[in-house]
Amino acid sequence: MRDFQFLNFIKEADKLFSKKNLLALVTSALFFLPLVTGCGSGGGGDEDFEFTIPVLDGSLTGYMGDLSSPSVPCSGRTLYISASASSEGSGTSSSPFKTFAVAARALQPGDTLVIQGTFKNSERIKLSSIHGNAGNYITIKGASGASLSGEEISENNNKILKIENCSYLKIEHLTFKDHVNTKNGGGGIGVYPPANHIVIDHCTFTNLKTTEPTNHGTTNGIIVYGNSTTDTIHDIFISNNSFSNMATGWAECLTVTANVEYVNLISNTIDTTGNIGIDVGGNYGYCDEPSKDFARYIYIYGNTVKNCVSPNATAGSIYCDGGQHIIIRNNRLYDGETGFSTGAEQVPISENYSTGDILIEGNYIENFDHGVWHCGGYKANLGWVQNVRFTGNTGKNTGYGTHQAVIVFNKCRNIDFSGNTFTNPDHSGVTKVYYSFRDSPYTKNVSDQNNSWGW
Repeated sequence: MRDFQFLNFIKEADKLFSKKNLLALVTSALFFLPLVTGCGSGGGGDEDFEFTIPVLDGSLTGYMGDLSSPSVPCSGRTLYISASASSEGSGTSSSPFKTFAVAARALQPGDTLVIQGTFKNSERIKLSSIHGNAGNYITIKGASGASLSGEEISENNNKILKIENCSYLKIEHLTFKDHVNTKNGGGGIGVYPPANHIVIDHCTFTNLKTTEPTNHGTTNGIIVYGNSTTDTIHDIFISNNSFSNMATGWAECLTVTANVEYVNLISNTIDTTGNIGIDVGGNYGYCDEPSKDFARYIYIYGNTVKNCVSPNATAGSIYCDGGQHIIIRNNRLYDGETGFSTGAEQVPISENYSTGDILIEGNYIENFDHGVWHCGGYKANLGWVQNVRFTGNTGKNTGYGTHQAVIVFNKCRNIDFSGNTFTNPDHSGVTKVYYSFRDSPYTKNVSDQNNSWGW
């Protein structure tokens, strides 16, 4: 992997976000609105077409607070674990736990576990079978300066923290760092099924690197990995985290893939991570049931992604590769290769499982040699992309690379590309829109209208 009855949702969402009132947003139902556009000059037939973009209104039930600091209810004990503890204590401030295994067994709904110091573990920390409830989350938080280090991890496929079979759990104010000694499967946090109502907020991820970034090595900042048919991961909230100084190799910084639904990626900052910034994936066979093997109902809002440059291939700062039912809204992208990519590297057994039903709206993109947006399977033998609306976005200084364009359409259909604004101070030699599969029987109904190019 590389790279609404909705009706008034968009208007209401603006009001909600301006008030930073996420509570109303995340408790609303999911609705659908038919979006009707006419076929423009882009590459389809003469008929009008209609397609539906379901737009996600969030799903977490009631306790996420506002956009700047999602809060959860917790009214239990405060327990402590310290890296400097000489022996296993009872979890009080004067007698803290020494090991996570003991601390985890002590946690009850509503409890808060405070981490003190820097833990250096030769193997990953595993949180398993930890369950709060809707009225009382379990919170694991770092004291000032607290961190979990991967510097002693030498085995592949070891994240610093593994979360599995957990629910109503919040991780906050922790630093994940220095995981640099493995080729594959390293990184900060892995969330695995079954898991639901997991919040990761105000954490820092830095110096997470595969040892072989150009030889198919992989590492992630956070991966939400739905590799089960029976146990879906759902209701995940990842917000206000920072990612920097990483080398993800052939993986991505923030990944949501396979049998995962209802994930909110809000106000994260990604800077210099070595490949794709945010990836919503599917159809890779990670889940055995093809109808579930793709992430869906994903809300990507207010993130900043900078300097996503890959040593291996053209990296999209925000990439949808197999995912469905996605909003990408009000993000800011800077200084990379391609801003957005809605692609399809795999061929699902049914077109119903293709990448699609995506809204990309109100984003700002600046300084991308390979353009603002690439849409569609980029090879004849790859998958399809359908039902995408790209509107109200602003691009500046893009498409300057050799044989590049600001917008590229590959194997795709039912695409509404309208109402965007692009400026290039030096636009000589820059192609506005390029169709690589204009004559493909699949590529049709691409509406290109009412865009402002500034030249």
